[in-house]
Amino acid sequence: MNSNGATTSGGNGGGDSAAPRRQSKQPKYSRFTQQELPACKPLLTPGWVITTFMLVGALFIPIGVISLVASHRVVEIVHQYETECLPLQIRDNKDLKVAYIKSNTSKSCNQTLQVPKHMKHPIYVYYQLDNFYQNHRR
Repeated sequence: MNSNGATTSGGNGGGDSAAPRRQSKQPKYSRFTQQELPACKPLLTPGWVITTFMLVGALFIPIGVISLVASHRVVEIVHQYETECLPLQIRDNKDLKVAYIKSNTSKSCNQTLQVPKHMKHPIYVYYQLDNFYQNHRR
């Protein structure tokens, strides 16, 4: 037994430096893992905040004005022709409309649109379908 009161639990004599150390599951200490890195802590004074908002406004107001001017140049014409291409006698009866659409007769429809403003090229045409669901399987 040692005279200082400490006991050893190894059979190799205690002071051997070649003995393997116990592997710790704790990460190595670093300022990053302990979240002790220096941080930016600005002092938000009213003058600084107002100046920042003014600079951001001066940057984005011209972008908004340019977008507004560009959107006013767009020409949009909405033309619904679901009843204009049907014969006059079946326009009001829903069952006759469905029967006409499902029939195998040749159908053609010519429509003329009046454009109120001058349109520069390129001209894009978009087609919209209502109450049509692409993934509907019935």
